[in-house]
Amino acid sequence: MTVRIAIFGTSWWADSMYLPALASLPEAEVVAVCGRRQAPAAELADRWSIPAFFTDSGELFREARPDAVIIATANDSHHAIAMEAIEAGVAVLCEKPLGRTLAEAEEMAAAAEAADITTMVPFTYRYMPTNQYVKRLLDEGFVGRPYHLNLRYFTDYARDSTYTWRFDEAIAGSGVLGDLATHWFHLARWFLGDIVEVGAMTSHHRPRDPRPDGSDYVRSEDAANVNVRFASGADGVLQVSAACSEATDFGQTHHLEIIGEAGTLASRIDWDAEQTVWGLPAGERGPLRRLDIPAEFTAGLRTETVHDTYRDVFRESPVMTRAFVKAVAENRPCEPDFAEGLAVQRVLDAAIRSAADRGRRHAI
Repeated sequence: MTVRIAIFGTSWWADSMYLPALASLPEAEVVAVCGRRQAPAAELADRWSIPAFFTDSGELFREARPDAVIIATANDSHHAIAMEAIEAGVAVLCEKPLGRTLAEAEEMAAAAEAADITTMVPFTYRYMPTNQYVKRLLDEGFVGRPYHLNLRYFTDYARDSTYTWRFDEAIAGSGVLGDLATHWFHLARWFLGDIVEVGAMTSHHRPRDPRPDGSDYVRSEDAANVNVRFASGADGVLQVSAACSEATDFGQTHHLEIIGEAGTLASRIDWDAEQTVWGLPAGERGPLRRLDIPAEFTAGLRTETVHDTYRDVFRESPVMTRAFVKAVAENRPCEPDFAEGLAVQRVLDAAIRSAADRGRRHAI
């Protein structure tokens, strides 16, 4: 089966993440693109030889008749587009966070379940070789019963004060909590299971310009520290900041530590040349030993730079976008789906409530 796909969103993300992944996939046929403005939609359609472009979602569904949609738009349009697609019986891949609010996410997940359609929320970092290997080691019992999880995501895009919708609460719903921490909420759940309690403190380190039309708005956080408690009794500290100055070409770093009864695991991605995993069984003296990532996790991927690995994972490997399309073609579910997107949104909602409550812990 050939899956007819419509892309919602005309940003660099659609151009660099989704369309390259679909270009060489035999099951995929991109039939339309939809954007808020005609010129960018037309330009993207021309660049990728997409036969139709639209600025009205209803017109797209009536005329292009897609089997699946990819929603790569600002957060304020996720709910409306997804609900329209679900009503039409169309499979949906929707960027995280699923909605601006928990209520939006709940409605989207419930509608998708009732319609029995294939869904996906693309938490990209789970597919990186380091995290795939860490997950394998955890499942094999390397740390045993987990005690602590530490995750840090440092990046620099908030240091530019130019207006961006990502810090406009009315559009995004939150700042780095929704944009960055949701990745960590998903990874934390994937690694260690359900999160049952959250405490969060947020910061506004950098000034933000007014909207292009000069109007003011509520500026969302550019850094956050989130404490989580897992159903297992383990705890975690998840730190995200877009106000850092990271000395790599890509301007970000990822750090992970998991400590348990039987041992310790750690990993670091510097988004330049380092993507490494270390470990040490409990009772042995350090330092942590480097654990070579098995070839099965890097097969067919360039590993000289992390960014090349990242590109190859999503453009060439049978994961995320390509896995979603194949699942639609075979009329089966895939992961992570809207149910997982909703679970992450519940953690996000608790973090937002906690931050507004001066860091007091909130139950999920």
